[in-house]
Amino acid sequence: MSFYHFSIDLGETFTDFVLLDESGELSIKKIPTTFHGPTIQLTEAITEFLDENERHCADMRALIIGISVRLPIERMVGCINDLEKQLRQKGLEAPLQLVTVSGQMVTVDGLTADPEQVVHPSRVGGMLAGRYFGLQTGQDNLILLRVGGTSTYLSLLTDLSANSSAESVATAGQSLAIGGNSYIGTDATGALGVLPEYAPYETGPACFGRNTQPGVIPRPTLTDAYLLLGYINKNYFLHGSIPLDVQAARQSVEEHLAKPLNIRVEDVAMRVCRNLEKMLTETIRALTRSHTAAVASYSILAFGGAGPIHACEIATLLGVKQVTVPIGAGVSSALGYLFVADENDPSWRLPPVLKRARYFNTKEGDFHALKGYRAVYYEQDLTPCSCPIYDRAWIRADDTLSGPVVIEGPETTVIIRSKMYAKMDKFRNLQIHLR
Repeated sequence: MSFYHFSIDLGETFTDFVLLDESGELSIKKIPTTFHGPTIQLTEAITEFLDENERHCADMRALIIGISVRLPIERMVGCINDLEKQLRQKGLEAPLQLVTVSGQMVTVDGLTADPEQVVHPSRVGGMLAGRYFGLQTGQDNLILLRVGGTSTYLSLLTDLSANSSAESVATAGQSLAIGGNSYIGTDATGALGVLPEYAPYETGPACFGRNTQPGVIPRPTLTDAYLLLGYINKNYFLHGSIPLDVQAARQSVEEHLAKPLNIRVEDVAMRVCRNLEKMLTETIRALTRSHTAAVASYSILAFGGAGPIHACEIATLLGVKQVTVPIGAGVSSALGYLFVADENDPSWRLPPVLKRARYFNTKEGDFHALKGYRAVYYEQDLTPCSCPIYDRAWIRADDTLSGPVVIEGPETTVIIRSKMYAKMDKFRNLQIHLR
């Protein structure tokens, strides 16, 4: 049995696992967050993930954790101490290390001494993941776009080199309280958009069907808008572990927004997404104003569960001609923590090539990756497109797909519009080109 490194991003909405063995094979999983509850739930989820991949705690060389969840400091420290004790009982011998906001790693003792240093390190994880994929794909000027469950991060990556740290390549950045769990509604001007509040982790979006108040219709979220526009698959969210209720999403949008505004639910969802994309576009333009390079010379690197949903439309608005959705895009922070470990541990180096374990099929035939068709709303006139849906795992290297098309993976979905085409490169990064 080969040794491996294991990284975890403990997020507000989801928890991400990334396992990397000595051969460079990545095993990835995204689950609903468990860190708000008893620590034993996270221990059981880790054990289940290791069992699925036929791994043992004793073969783990390092356990690297980033904490992006909002918890009181005392509870956070107690949970990490409990987690370490429980994993030791299951055979863990490797050090448990936590990623700091400055791109360092500390032990549990270091956490206890200064817990504030490990709160929300996902930015540095994203920066290092961005640097890696920028170098791999040969792109010099990058716009990093990450949209997760409760937060969005935008940054520029420039002057990339193999020796540049995350902080040195992140020339500008901005965090926004926007994600799939964000409530949608009207702002002070009456425009539809994303609000600075989000659904609690216990219930999540209306389409999760977890409403605990009988007779009360939950407020709609951005994820509900995605579902109503056909952007996400009701049967494939987190590999199908959370079935999505289209009717619950429709009822929520209808009750809280469509009826009061006297418009269709699809119109609400479309306006929310388009207004969000316009806002993110303007934020990116503001980030680039201090640089001499023209915005059109950049390419977009899309991360997070929802970043690839919006990336192509934002690229169109910016005049950018290329979008990359890398391998493991939906778990970019956890993946980036492995790069933090690579920088901090002189005894270990990342394998030269990373590849997704058991993630692609070599089945022959022109339509080997086609899953079917779904009504997807692309245009403001609300005429749905019977859009082909492809399984990312079955797209072969050098395969090319023309938009409009939806490409689904277990952690993220890619929305590609007309006058665009996508090509899978040899590293299994999806390269999208705008004509």
